[in-house]
Amino acid sequence: MKLQQTLAIIVGVTLLLTAINLSASGPVGVYAIIEKVVFEPNEASPERIQVWGVFAFADDASINNGLTKPGPTSVPQRGYLYFALPPTSEQKQSRVEWADLKAVAGTGQAVAFGRWGFVGRVDQVDSSINNSGYPPYFLTSGNPASRNDVRLRTKYDAGALPAIYATNAGIVKLTTEGNHAEIVHKLRELLQEKTVH
Repeated sequence: MKLQQTLAIIVGVTLLLTAINLSASGPVGVYAIIEKVVFEPNEASPERIQVWGVFAFADDASINNGLTKPGPTSVPQRGYLYFALPPTSEQKQSRVEWADLKAVAGTGQAVAFGRWGFVGRVDQVDSSINNSGYPPYFLTSGNPASRNDVRLRTKYDAGALPAIYATNAGIVKLTTEGNHAEIVHKLRELLQEKTVH
């Protein structure tokens, strides 16, 4: 009887942990090494921005201060993210962060930025449907009405619609030592691979 109860508890805990892993959700940010940014319609008064480089999506709120241990990340990829200003009071802060992204572009500095809500597994963020049954949409401020296609595009898409930019703790510089060393290493490895935009 005790053996059956113990086995039932072990199976129950295993199933619970598996279910949590398959349907995890929470804040997601971006780790990146930026090669260039393109402001639209112009740099003096930008309304949209293309951010080119190598990127990985980071699961959890670890980029709030750059000091906590990061959660799971997606596989790093090269391409660009496309953003538009939020239709809120965050426009000024967004433009400040966009200027900071431009300042680190081409320097090789790894950074973390942004924060979106996400339902599913971050390692499946680039699939059309993840294991949770949801498409890979991000939410601005956790609002279901604010679905964002924060897709990493591997080549320029003239018909792309920008995602709404979500501010967080600014642009956080990541180092090659400490909690973010592994993801910085992966981003740098990908950056060194020769590809054509």
